[in-house]
Amino acid sequence: MIDVNVMKAPVLEAIPGIAAAFVGRQNAARPDPASLVGCLGLPAGAVRGVVTAAQIHSDRVLFADRPADGGPLGPGDAIVTRMRGLVLGIATADCVPIVAGVLERTLEAMARQGGARMPATRIALGPSARVCCYRVGAVVTGAFAAARPDAVGEAFVEDEGGARMDLIAANRRQALDAGVPAGSIGAIDVCSICRPEVCHSYRRDGPATGRMWLLAALEPPATSP
Repeated sequence: MIDVNVMKAPVLEAIPGIAAAFVGRQNAARPDPASLVGCLGLPAGAVRGVVTAAQIHSDRVLFADRPADGGPLGPGDAIVTRMRGLVLGIATADCVPIVAGVLERTLEAMARQGGARMPATRIALGPSARVCCYRVGAVVTGAFAAARPDAVGEAFVEDEGGARMDLIAANRRQALDAGVPAGSIGAIDVCSICRPEVCHSYRRDGPATGRMWLLAALEPPATSP
């Protein structure tokens, strides 16, 4: 049995047919995500496999219509599916489970592959490095300013020590610009860096740190007795 910290987002909990959990610090630093599926509370026998990605900090979105055969589906940092009971897993250790502009590409893929409409879309931002602790240098601020000059004021806080990045605000802005309503965007207010009892953190603990998981699935339809 793996001891875990499980966090759930109210913005997703309110949607019938969606099972999602952010799995924080575990006593096994890098567990097989299949061992964590029980956190979703799906009915026995309902899980049709677990799909992960070979994450590369990109904006590449993968489409899953069947379980991966013993390994990651492919290189990428987001997964979209229409298959009920298929659990999708993304690992993190400080990043929001949305990186490198991949949120915009994911929303586009959801609309293209599944007919998603942005006014009806809901987004949950999981535990990650927060603005209280996430200090960045000129390389990060410069790259962000070049890509999103209109959002610099929301994404960074300047103080005597330099710049701190607000990943939640940056991703919220991407979602709003894509047409997702403000009231449909929620965030779990947990900083991975300053909450060691709950979260793994690369920034805090270095390369040997564990990984947290976002797990999500479309629940299978109810069956008749």
